[in-house]
Amino acid sequence: MKYQLLLIEDDPIFTFLLKKGIQHAELKGEVISFSNGKPAIEYLTKEYSEADNYIIFLDLNMPVMNGWEFMDQLETIIKADNCMVFILTSSAYRNDIERLKKKPLVVDFVTKPITEYHLNGIKETIEDKFEKNQPI
Repeated sequence: MKYQLLLIEDDPIFTFLLKKGIQHAELKGEVISFSNGKPAIEYLTKEYSEADNYIIFLDLNMPVMNGWEFMDQLETIIKADNCMVFILTSSAYRNDIERLKKKPLVVDFVTKPITEYHLNGIKETIEDKFEKNQPI
């Protein structure tokens, strides 16, 4: 099963640390980084395949196209059966959490900084959805 791990984050230091954390947690898949939602939407518009699984780490507060705008467009391109979005943010506003819980693609809300504990939980969630129920 092919995975694409899309990191949509404008902070290069956090992106670097997240990539290292993904390697350490042994999350499978090709890691592709974007500095905001616009190039990520352009990429998915051209490259989306129902045969692949998409794990998206999405920052909410970014220039050009923020996480909210990205989510609005993503929902017209991709399906919940092969996509999981993990929201990464430094602000844990209750209203944000409540709005995000209503989005079918959003699996979890993680407040920065992301830890090894968070990544291990994310790995377990991914495996539960995409691997445990696969025919052998």
